[in-house]
Amino acid sequence: MPQRKVPLVPGEYFHVFNRGLNSEIVFRSDRNYLFFLRRITELLIPKTASIIAYVLMPTHYHLLIQINNEDFSEVMGRLSLSYTKAVNREWERSGPLFESRFKAKLVDTDKYILGLSRYIHLNPVSAHLVEKPEEWPYSNYRDLISQTDEALPLENLVHSYFDHIDQRTAYQSFVQAGKSEKESFEHLLFD
Repeated sequence: MPQRKVPLVPGEYFHVFNRGLNSEIVFRSDRNYLFFLRRITELLIPKTASIIAYVLMPTHYHLLIQINNEDFSEVMGRLSLSYTKAVNREWERSGPLFESRFKAKLVDTDKYILGLSRYIHLNPVSAHLVEKPEEWPYSNYRDLISQTDEALPLENLVHSYFDHIDQRTAYQSFVQAGKSEKESFEHLLFD
């Protein structure tokens, strides 16, 4: 059954993701990751979208965002195109880098927001790139559990779900618990 296209409505939360063409690597070096993050900051934040959670992986990326205006699709197209052009020059290649236009799925419940943020932050652990999510430098997990300067300006929505005095520690415990739980968002990803 074909998937119904969901309108990208400002004020709503979305899981935005894309992967490399043929699941190939799209981030080969620190420089690639940092360029992509810089372009997100320049193009998306804060006017077009607010970042709740993100992870950049060698072959794909995940963003949990709140859309702030109707230009989101156009801006994401510019982000992808500018990154592809830069990488094509650097890697001496041509053609598309990503599988397709980005995909976006509506995130419409608190449980979905929390579960998806945990999934995003555990992605490098699940891929056996690191043992602990805080060891992966290309996500905002460390920013959410510590008092560090954030790589990207963030909305602290995930903290608001915890009534504890130390919301950062509560979120860290929540994510760590996900390593042993069977909960999976795999079926939500690349359908």
